[in-house]
Amino acid sequence: FTDAPRYEVVLNLVSMRPMERIVVSTRVPYDDPVVPSLTNVFQGANFYEREAFDMFGIDFPGHPDLTRILMPDDWVGHPLRKDYDLGAIPVEFKLGSTGE
Repeated sequence: FTDAPRYEVVLNLVSMRPMERIVVSTRVPYDDPVVPSLTNVFQGANFYEREAFDMFGIDFPGHPDLTRILMPDDWVGHPLRKDYDLGAIPVEFKLGSTGE
């Protein structure tokens, strides 16, 4: 899981007048997932940055309140990194309805 860069952070900016779209993207390494916060330029980035932090563990220095937004505060780790062991409960299958 240490292949760098592992993540890509994408910002979509859309202007209604004139109809223009700008897409800014940057690749972020697994070992040091850090991207400067855009909340001082675009306040609407607040919750998106918090979600990326909560789910993927990407740090946004300069963010005014970089805390969990979806997971409980005591949750350990970041669920969408998918670097957890797969938990499984063994399932016993029974014979078909004919008893064979």
